[in-house]
Amino acid sequence: MPNSKQALRGAALEPVSDALALDHFLRPGIPKYVALRDAIVRAVTSGAWPPGTRLPNEADLAAKLPFSLGTIQRGLRMLVDDGVIVRRPGAGSFIAQRDAGELHAPLHCRFLDDDGTSYLPVFPRIVDRYATSGDGEWTPHLEPGPKMCIERILRVSNEFDVFSRFWFDSARLPALASRPLKTLARENFKELILRESGLPIGRTTQYLSTARLPADIARHLELRAGVSVQRLDIAAFGGRDRPVYFQTLWIPPNRRRLQLPGDERRIAIVRTNAGQ
Repeated sequence: MPNSKQALRGAALEPVSDALALDHFLRPGIPKYVALRDAIVRAVTSGAWPPGTRLPNEADLAAKLPFSLGTIQRGLRMLVDDGVIVRRPGAGSFIAQRDAGELHAPLHCRFLDDDGTSYLPVFPRIVDRYATSGDGEWTPHLEPGPKMCIERILRVSNEFDVFSRFWFDSARLPALASRPLKTLARENFKELILRESGLPIGRTTQYLSTARLPADIARHLELRAGVSVQRLDIAAFGGRDRPVYFQTLWIPPNRRRLQLPGDERRIAIVRTNAGQ
């Protein structure tokens, strides 16, 4: 493992092209800036670029990689938005540090801090993992066949809890189905899918609605059943059309603003009202 001085100098932990393994991510239908973003995420989650590592500057990346400067700038902006990298004026871009137990770069649970630019930390814990059969709310969003669901509570800073249900195909994503719950708890599932199955998420749709809190979820959130909350439904696809997972987030009333991913990821956001 490189020492901290190496990381802060941005020393070559391994050649940039080798660390990013771009051939694995450059696929038809995937924009180049998304492929770059996914490749850097893979380098981070694999340990090739640990927290504190300084990235080469944009011009150096453009000289070493088969991307234009504009593509590199767009990919890095996505990583900043995701919280994967941080920019320090006059020093450069660095792989973000994270606290023990903190979820790395949550995409759908980005609540803004008081400064309006940084995100509150999210600390997850798993409630349950189980097989599902027949039809359910996931059916319109996933391919036919047996599914599993992972339930997690996402503690946002020390302020409130969000309840998550995450459905997936256990045969297609065996790491999610078999990894011990203790080690799975704080994983960013999107990053785990990319790292273990080599499947980048190419398109995501989100639907935000006002809903009544079901009794079973209310018990986990220690709230009264039937109270009005926000429900965020997320369907993710490999490339453009192959379903990968379906997730629901139940968000109690809070004072924070939730930043939803922007159109760079081609995400459709639809606001509806319960009962309409």
